[in-house]
Amino acid sequence: MSTVESVRPPVVLIHGMWSTDVALSEVREAFEEKGYEVDAVCLPFHKAKAEYDKGDKARLARASLQDYVDFIVTRVAALEAPPILVGHSMGGLLAQLVAARVPVDKLVLLSSAAPGGINGWSWSVIRTLGRNLFLFPLWKHVTEIRASNIRYGIANSQSSAVQQHILDMATYESGMATFQLGVGGFFPSGFSRVDAEAVQCPVLVIGGAADRITPIKIQRGIAKKYASRAQLVELPGVCHWTVGGSNFPRVKFAMFRWLGDDVE
Repeated sequence: MSTVESVRPPVVLIHGMWSTDVALSEVREAFEEKGYEVDAVCLPFHKAKAEYDKGDKARLARASLQDYVDFIVTRVAALEAPPILVGHSMGGLLAQLVAARVPVDKLVLLSSAAPGGINGWSWSVIRTLGRNLFLFPLWKHVTEIRASNIRYGIANSQSSAVQQHILDMATYESGMATFQLGVGGFFPSGFSRVDAEAVQCPVLVIGGAADRITPIKIQRGIAKKYASRAQLVELPGVCHWTVGGSNFPRVKFAMFRWLGDDVE
């Protein structure tokens, strides 16, 4: 290993809703090819859909964003150096919340969910969430994503093969976390609010102009929140699925150019 590689910070990957660490396989491989040590976390109570029983679903339903952040903070604190946090969707919000609590080298936010205080609602978001919005009380249920939601709002610029792959990987998500990401973000004390001043590291915000569940207006709002510490990259024609498929080469180029790595 060269001297340059040996001083690279570790990388921690954080997946989004209805996912496990498997969803970030292409991102993990890209960093490992560059010589980074990578820890792709799987959030508490998340596993393959077929492995859940009634008790598993009940435990997941009650899991909060606070539970997820505490879990990641513990992982980060065990590392020998502050890491690069890479978060997709809900994982992007979690990465920001973690960076407000512990030292982080850099933040890479891919199609990040909106922190509290940034209005993330639109018709396309409502349509993508679909029947999950009719669960009551939401915080006592698990939510799930269906093929039609993926085709419309998650991977609308991807091939049918990629859309099917996402569906095959999809799992359940906490209704409590879903509530906190949505309605809870409007409350001043909502846990999805991020103290921007506590996040002192450089921030890369990557968003797709064709994203329907975390629209580009959200990414612009996040970049504005961190002011001079942030760089925003807008990718025309790119949907929410920025962690794989046909979108990923452009995302990969933007990430490694910002990190100062040579890009093929």
